[in-house]
Amino acid sequence: MGLRPGSLVESGGDFRVLHALDAQGDPWILRQPRREWALKRMGPERALLDLVADRVPVPVPRWLPEHQDIAVYRALPGERNDEPSDEYFEDVARFLAALHAISQEEAARTGVEMRLPDEIRSTIARKIHRARAELALSDELWRYWQAWLDDDSTWPPRSVVAHADICPANTLVDNGRLSGVIDWTDSLFGDPAADFRRLVKQFGRLDELVEAYARHGGLVWPGMRRHVEERIRMAPVDSGLYGVDSGQDRYVTSALERLALLRPPAG
Repeated sequence: MGLRPGSLVESGGDFRVLHALDAQGDPWILRQPRREWALKRMGPERALLDLVADRVPVPVPRWLPEHQDIAVYRALPGERNDEPSDEYFEDVARFLAALHAISQEEAARTGVEMRLPDEIRSTIARKIHRARAELALSDELWRYWQAWLDDDSTWPPRSVVAHADICPANTLVDNGRLSGVIDWTDSLFGDPAADFRRLVKQFGRLDELVEAYARHGGLVWPGMRRHVEERIRMAPVDSGLYGVDSGQDRYVTSALERLALLRPPAG
């Protein structure tokens, strides 16, 4: 292809990223996995991107097919923006409604992880159980989250194709509008809340996002807001157990500190 190497980004935990230019001066991205698990997920990620590319209203990476162990794609338009506009949230809601409309059968053919509704709940139950044993989860939080697990109204009635890491770092913006969605490494067929929690944690605006999502045909259920809020509250559990499983003590230490201060909401 005759790509001319540019800056190399080594800060990512799972991938190193090279920015390059082709002969016409157009930017390209090369992502090389650092870990074995990241390499194993590249096949399903590639297949999912091929599926969603023509189904969502904004561009996603289109990997060149001749490279199997490295992702090579033309850079998407736009830039990251940590202060998104009102239009950005409307665009994200529209994007998520389209993404979540992709069927289970289509998702299964890509090879991504599949979690049906019962598995979403049982997976979270196991995490809470592990957190009690491995992350010093308080009895107060344990009881509170057991009540959440038992409340059928808060759990999604079906699973969806989820990007699972929607945030300003993984979305591109041009003139205030969403212009691309990148980094699909965590994508799976599972909990719709996975696509709301990082944005809501950073910016709030849960009601606004859910209302726009519903307007564009997204899946909304009675306890959706509570469910998203609890998935956000569980963030220290998620990161702490990731630290335990990957042997990265800094995540465990941070999770222990955050969980020691975490309390159920009043009332």
